[in-house]
Amino acid sequence: DKYHVKLPMSILNTLVYRGLPSERTVIAPQVTKHIKGIRDRDAFLKDTCKVGLLGEVATLNVIQPTFASIKNAPYQYLEMLGVVWRESIYQELEEGEHAITLAALLHVDSKGKALVSSYIEKSDLTPAEWIDALTSAVLPPLLHYLYQYGTVFSPHGQNTVLVLKNNKPFRIIMKDFVDDVNISDQPFEELQQLSFELKEVLRSEEPEGLTQFILTGLFVCHFRYLATILEEHEGVEEADFWKSVRVEILHYQATFPHLKKRFELFDLLRPTITKLTLNRNRMFDYGYEDNGDRPHASEYGKVRNALHEVSEKAVQ
Repeated sequence: DKYHVKLPMSILNTLVYRGLPSERTVIAPQVTKHIKGIRDRDAFLKDTCKVGLLGEVATLNVIQPTFASIKNAPYQYLEMLGVVWRESIYQELEEGEHAITLAALLHVDSKGKALVSSYIEKSDLTPAEWIDALTSAVLPPLLHYLYQYGTVFSPHGQNTVLVLKNNKPFRIIMKDFVDDVNISDQPFEELQQLSFELKEVLRSEEPEGLTQFILTGLFVCHFRYLATILEEHEGVEEADFWKSVRVEILHYQATFPHLKKRFELFDLLRPTITKLTLNRNRMFDYGYEDNGDRPHASEYGKVRNALHEVSEKAVQ
């Protein structure tokens, strides 16, 4: 029944210190209200996708008085004392639902048994049917927020919670809005309703940058590894996995043809995508220097897009 609590940590990962950005922390309840408002006013998100959103309902941030007065002070010293209270996942679940992080699907135990294989076996679905159910549960709400509202989450394996019913993928619940909700820099009508405070704090991205949250955060950093596990443990060829992803994207686009220009603007099916190189951040671009701003992931080169390689003809 209790709220979950998020606290800052003085741990440097590949890209940033895991603190709580002060401005985003303070405004997190407003971000929650905005994101939930979109869902509650949109029948596709609310009734068809049944997407869940774990709201960040209260926050606190304490300014470090000395470092706050220093120009270009290292950002991590401004993110050390804060807290976010987040709604409990257990209050979101309905009868018969079971929640796991998407990241859990990559688990293989010490005996070589893949967790995803256990779910497939108990679901009475074939591996291909289970994969189709997965893409149908995960993709539509993320695509709708992107295309219709120019808004993205960071849907990596920890932020995306997969809800199962009878061991079958059913829907998703998203969390971590405090520094992982980003908006388009395009003049969309749907973004005009944003308050001045939200526009000042939420990071806006050009179209390719916005699609990276799905292309890299979900497809490259999670689905790529899940596809390998399914091939090795369930005999599903990698290309067939990506065909399921592509079919779901095309199905969404066929459902909302009036968004055609945005499908072209936020092109998830293009031949190549920009490669985000986090190790390059540390080794070449930023090193271990103290900076006044949080670093962004370095971009270097291109990689082939699996969703393009399993072409529409191949899908059909």
